[in-house]
Amino acid sequence: MKNFVRLIQFVAQFVTLGLALAFVISLFAPQWTARMRGSSAESAPPAAAEQTQTAKPLPAKPATRTREPGVTFGPHASTNAASTASDAGTITTSYSAAVEAASPAVVSIFVNKIEQQTRQVLVRTDNPNLPPVVPAQVVTNVPTQNMGSGVVVNADGYVLTNHHVVERATNISVGMPDGRTMPVKVIGSDKETDLAVLKLDVWNTATIPIAEKPVAVGDVVLAIGNPFGLDKTVTMGIVSALGRIISPESGEDFIQTDAAVNSGNSGGALVNAYGELVGITSRTYSPSVNGGNVGISFAIPVDRAKKVLDQIIRYGRVIRAWIGVTCRDVPIQPGDPMPVITGGALITAIDADSPAAKAGLKVGDAITRIDGQWVPNALALRNRESHLEPGSKVTVSAQRDGKQLQFDVTLVERPPTPARAEQSANPQPGG
Repeated sequence: MKNFVRLIQFVAQFVTLGLALAFVISLFAPQWTARMRGSSAESAPPAAAEQTQTAKPLPAKPATRTREPGVTFGPHASTNAASTASDAGTITTSYSAAVEAASPAVVSIFVNKIEQQTRQVLVRTDNPNLPPVVPAQVVTNVPTQNMGSGVVVNADGYVLTNHHVVERATNISVGMPDGRTMPVKVIGSDKETDLAVLKLDVWNTATIPIAEKPVAVGDVVLAIGNPFGLDKTVTMGIVSALGRIISPESGEDFIQTDAAVNSGNSGGALVNAYGELVGITSRTYSPSVNGGNVGISFAIPVDRAKKVLDQIIRYGRVIRAWIGVTCRDVPIQPGDPMPVITGGALITAIDADSPAAKAGLKVGDAITRIDGQWVPNALALRNRESHLEPGSKVTVSAQRDGKQLQFDVTLVERPPTPARAEQSANPQPGG
């Protein structure tokens, strides 16, 4: 019995000594404790280790870093992907996955053109009524080389770029991401949307993923292109505004972004934070006639670009609807308490035998709605008209002598018109 009691006392003393020793080690050498814990974590079951190695992140989801619980802040990267619980309380640290998904489909466009250049010279004259030397203008045709960007949008080799990139081109070639240079065929182009469709003689080339939903103001976007010949350049910004109409003649609306767009970016990809195409970069805004990036650039929305692509492939041109009226904004009446509500598009001219004339619209009518959709001004009417289909029937609401009237209008295809004058305002091609 005495031996048993002594054994118990020995074990108790040994345990007490071990606990005391562990306390001293954790107090004066905590790194040893952390090292022991790390070694135990490394000895995880083989199945768990294999599962960790095989698990891969989504291919186009931006890398994120978790912040403290309860903090909800940016960005919910795009409206094109459903928000998950794991997205809350995170901040994006890298967009490399988005770039990896989109950049293989972005190509460089090399264009040879014949440009007309005007220069001032001094010419001698024998006219006694003139000075012996007078200034004159000489116009010469000069071969030039321009650069732009393009986006491969399907496996058949169709490429979207800008109309102003390939306009008046004598020869066009495409620089592929793998370093090859290939000839390309122009299928067609549309000046009003500033889009052109090219065709590569290749199959199963890399294509860009297309966003299923439109972007929203505040969404992060990346511009991928070939500025100044620096291919695969990526710049970042946000969507600054939507529905920007920069050309009154066309009425086409654009995405505005502050992502840097420079010469050579034109025709490149504007993608969301998941690498999905949301627009084709087109032009920049600059207060200077020499251009330059001031943080305002524009892109054609991808839904509009898809329609233009489809029509150019099918018909070789873009088919637009036509009402047959010329309008200006309804002037604000003095003392009008609600000028926005009393807006509209005031008809100043109606083409003979046009849908508007056949429906009974008259000069002086103010169009306020099309199919119930508010028309605040003449630009909005032109934009709405450009998105309708020939042959469609619409209900046009108009004010005449203080009365609200409705007219059933059957739209037709817009007839050919002379080349529209280039907008002399500040929006300028980006490349």
